[in-house]
Amino acid sequence: MDNMSDLLSDLNKAQQGAVVAEAPRLLVLAGAGSGKTRVLVHRIAHLLQQGARPHEILSVTFTNKAAHEMRQRVEDLTGIQTRPLWIGTFHGLAFRFLRHHHEAAKLPEGFQIIDSDDQLRLVKQALKALKLDDKRWPPRQAQHY
Repeated sequence: MDNMSDLLSDLNKAQQGAVVAEAPRLLVLAGAGSGKTRVLVHRIAHLLQQGARPHEILSVTFTNKAAHEMRQRVEDLTGIQTRPLWIGTFHGLAFRFLRHHHEAAKLPEGFQIIDSDDQLRLVKQALKALKLDDKRWPPRQAQHY
């Protein structure tokens, strides 16, 4: 996008207002199919045009699919690499933040977060290694002990 009129041309008035709002933070609430992602993508492009540094921009979504879509649209619209932007899900961004600040969180550098399936697999391995009967020590119960 070379100029502001190009950036705003395919947006309605409400969307344009959200894109160019002077507020340092913006919450976009709207129904499905209303153009929320389009507004956020154009807002990011606008902030970059205004001199914001990519690592200063945060955009949070609920699904990995939506985050990927947003990243792709920002790249398509701006031509910039989106890695430095903080675009992702709540969980994904929290994980990235902890990875970056693991020492402050007193976590080892290569820490991992595991899901329930991984937990169950590890409990089963531990029970087997300890030669404990999984009838007496059901893995699903031990998993949440």
